[in-house]
Amino acid sequence: MNERNVIVSGASILSDDAWPTWKDLLQKTYKLKNLHNVSVKGAGNELIILNAINKAINIENPLILIQLTNVDKWDWYIEDAELIKQINKEKHPIAKLRKDEQHGYWSTGSHFPKWKKYYFDNYFSIEHSMFSTLLNIQYFQQICNKNLWQYQIFFDSPIFSVKESQLNTGKLVNEDFEKPILIENTLCNTLFSSIDITNIYTPGLIGHACLNGIEWFSTKYSVQNIDE
Repeated sequence: MNERNVIVSGASILSDDAWPTWKDLLQKTYKLKNLHNVSVKGAGNELIILNAINKAINIENPLILIQLTNVDKWDWYIEDAELIKQINKEKHPIAKLRKDEQHGYWSTGSHFPKWKKYYFDNYFSIEHSMFSTLLNIQYFQQICNKNLWQYQIFFDSPIFSVKESQLNTGKLVNEDFEKPILIENTLCNTLFSSIDITNIYTPGLIGHACLNGIEWFSTKYSVQNIDE
């Protein structure tokens, strides 16, 4: 195990500059020599998955561990050079899939500054965002199976049932994630049935905390504050 190329990809909860997480426990427990953490603060599920795949393509014998997040935050892929210059002055700069690329994702978690705020208020669809995450899960599973890559998908919270905006209130209770309401729509119903969730613990880390009476929310260090 300690010789494997282990890839970890997620959002702020797994970034290296926040606090020790399960990736650090994993590295310590198994004395991993080759742990590649490609997590990005504020990332949505598209970037989380693509970062993991892009890393796996360039190393041998990868073991991919991805932790997906809520779908009411999204990755905005930007090609416009002038807009990229402006965004790179923001707290969340452009996240590139490769260093030599000019284009990239503007990932800001549940913080929607300027252009993203206008889009969120006027055009954002939670149903389509859930559909996009399901598509990306399906794509990830297919490419891993094709390349014989070992992988495991985790959730940071019950993403099929709860939005980031609800988590940010700190008032999540068990009943909130008993029913996967975010996939119960025309866009998602059929696609969901084609995805293998057998080995995915759908309550996620926060759901596990709720079910076991573990404190998970801090008014000082909330998810929203970290992403911002």
